[in-house]
Amino acid sequence: MIASVVVTLDKNTSNYRETLHQISLIPCVSIDRPAEFQVRVPVMIDSTGPYVLEEITRCLQSIPGVVFVDVVFVHFEDDPEGPSETPFGKLTSL
Repeated sequence: MIASVVVTLDKNTSNYRETLHQISLIPCVSIDRPAEFQVRVPVMIDSTGPYVLEEITRCLQSIPGVVFVDVVFVHFEDDPEGPSETPFGKLTSL
């Protein structure tokens, strides 16, 4: 499961680099470090499932200097062992 989130930082934080460092230490998290201060920082999370994703999101929210975490996109991998058709049937051509 891959998720894109936007981490909103406190614009009055005095320790911007430390906040970014703490974010980068979280397993399964990728962050592009901006060259200068940005209030909104895009972050990618590559987790093993929805519960891990929620745990990582809560961890992000607990970092000093983080005001809010917005989930922008979540991609669920298809189960290769599962059925290939939807339970609603097949699409037909017009």
